Amino acid sequence: MAVIVVDSSTIISCAMNCLLWIFDELTKKGITFIVPKGVKKEVVDSGLRSKKFKYESIRVIRHFSNGTFQVYEGDLRKEASKLLSYSNSSFYIRHNPMRILQEADAEVAALAKKIKADAILTDEKTLRMLIESHDFVKKMLEKKFGEKIRMNESALHSFVKNVGNIEIIRSVDLIALAYSLGVFDEMLKKCFESGEIASKKDLIEGLLFALKFSGCAVSFKEINDYVNILLKER
Repeated sequence: MAVIVVDSSTIISCAMNCLLWIFDELTKKGITFIVPKGVKKEVVDSGLRSKKFKYESIRVIRHFSNGTFQVYEGDLRKEASKLLSYSNSSFYIRHNPMRILQEADAEVAALAKKIKADAILTDEKTLRMLIESHDFVKKMLEKKFGEKIRMNESALHSFVKNVGNIEIIRSVDLIALAYSLGVFDEMLKKCFESGEIASKKDLIEGLLFALKFSGCAVSFKEINDYVNILLKER
């Protein structure tokens, strides 16, 4: 049984596209989704206090109530604080440290390490790139601020060492998995019967592009590659 730690960005992306039901279906297939308390606070508690995001938060609540999103109740403050210290002293602009990760992001990474999760599910670039490509983060920051960024290699090494070797996936990867497992078969059947769509490609592209334009860090090339792969699978 796979265990996946989920961050706020992915829950929000899927909520915006009415795709939270995918998590319910994948739970039935043996995947466990777990979040730290900080993520629940961001997507439910904070959202309920916002006029703009209140309804989305209400929609998310059901998936916590039915157990699809499990909340880790343990104390992650020590581990998260250590990761924040490393990540937020890893890059400097004009001799000043840059705040790279937020507390909830650090909790996600800390939880994944603590419970030996199979993967972290995030639509944000930063956490994934901190683990996979320091140079990418540096270039991204230099492009954003138009200034030279200095890296603290020692802090970056300590961050990666403390996070461990964890796979990072995105909402598009999760949707591709769900498609491969037949989660969308009934939807496809009804769409074909209605004559509204002509091919599976329409559904796959619709799903992946919707997530991209909702904040998922995925390129157009990656989407095209996924479309080709999934069309051959089913």
